[in-house]
Amino acid sequence: MEKLLNRENKYQGKILDLCVDDVIIDDKDQSIREVILHNGGVCIALKDLSDNKYFLVKQYRYVQKREMLEFAAGKIEKDEDIDLAIKREAKEELGYEVNNLKKLGKMIPTCAYSSEVIHLYYGETGKYVGQDFDEDERIEVLKYSFNEIKELIKKGIIEDAKTIALMYHIEIGGIDA
Repeated sequence: MEKLLNRENKYQGKILDLCVDDVIIDDKDQSIREVILHNGGVCIALKDLSDNKYFLVKQYRYVQKREMLEFAAGKIEKDEDIDLAIKREAKEELGYEVNNLKKLGKMIPTCAYSSEVIHLYYGETGKYVGQDFDEDERIEVLKYSFNEIKELIKKGIIEDAKTIALMYHIEIGGIDA
């Protein structure tokens, strides 16, 4: 078990903080841990029951230097209820209220240096209320069947970890047979 001795906040940003922690390991050895503190995120596989297809978003991801295809997702605001966060993100990115919301699990994308946890949800389309993107978002909304998404993962077209993890949860949960 490692114990925190000292934390130095190096950067405080809009979505994350970067800290350098001095830790003691097994009550004897000291080391340094570079840590990203993040409020966490939510991700939803929203299914349109009118055609049994799921909504995916395509957006340019600056760090990857390319467009990525993924389930709608977003960060949890400080002190925001997780279920409210996913409903907000579904409205903002896809334009729908959510029916039959089910929390399927969570994933930790980078356990070695980040506190981020992404909560994974399934839902079905409710009333269309219109999208409300953040001013810096450029999103294209697309729809695919469950099997089409599996093929896109197999072909390496979808490489987003939260999308792959959520598809796994849908499959093992028997949600989309």
